[in-house]
Amino acid sequence: MFDIGDLIFQSLKEEAPFNQAVSHSGQQTPTESMISGINHVGIYIGQNVVIDSTPKEGVIEQTLHDFLASGQRHIVASVNESIVAYRAVQRVKTCLGAQYNHSFYPNDPGFYCSELVTYAFKTEHNEDYFEQYPMNFNHVTTKTLLPFWHHYYQSLQRAVPQGMMGSHPQQLLRQHHLFRSLRQWI
Repeated sequence: MFDIGDLIFQSLKEEAPFNQAVSHSGQQTPTESMISGINHVGIYIGQNVVIDSTPKEGVIEQTLHDFLASGQRHIVASVNESIVAYRAVQRVKTCLGAQYNHSFYPNDPGFYCSELVTYAFKTEHNEDYFEQYPMNFNHVTTKTLLPFWHHYYQSLQRAVPQGMMGSHPQQLLRQHHLFRSLRQWI
């Protein structure tokens, strides 16, 4: 089933432009079939509860059933170190009620979904467990800014944080060496 601290990656059922843009922003060439389309992640904290961050509600607790029902495809990842997972669960609980970080800027208030994961997961020396990477808002092959992000950041009256350090659910999944298991969940 699920272990405390498991990460549940998903491709959201809602085909909103935001979700599609997030999916495209994480892609790399060649496209990895297992990872392609993943656009959200939550942390399983036990007792059939998941904590995640959504644009509409910020950091929330929801039932495992409701979380799984919102996705069309899931990948469950168990990290190598159980103490890191345990500490992540304790740390993520302190974030409940925080707002969503709509800008994806590293130091803006709140958390986007994978930012919440990178915040929660720390080593025993309080260092980041997951590596951050230069964020990408460009099309994977043309290398031009995706039109969605152009309009999105215009509405925020902010520059696109292209290349700023951050995270993405697909990038977290690519760090295979940090997981003892990765499995599809149906």
